[in-house]
Amino acid sequence: IFDIPEKRKGLREKVRHTLIAVGFKRLQDSVWIYPHDCEELITLLKADFKIGKDVLYMIVDTLEYDTPFRKEFGLA
Repeated sequence: IFDIPEKRKGLREKVRHTLIAVGFKRLQDSVWIYPHDCEELITLLKADFKIGKDVLYMIVDTLEYDTPFRKEFGLA
């Protein structure tokens, strides 16, 4: 998830485009999901873009109503 301030809108767009390019899917406006381990990628992204705690990495075991996402990721 990320919460990048409006004053850094250009950076926010770069983060979105990077996530899309890697294969993340948008769950909600600033909440993105990916079905594989990507902690190292997020760590590098945070360091390269200097966004620190504006981006939070979570490991989620279950997601309610996940069938459409499983299909999108080819996991269903």
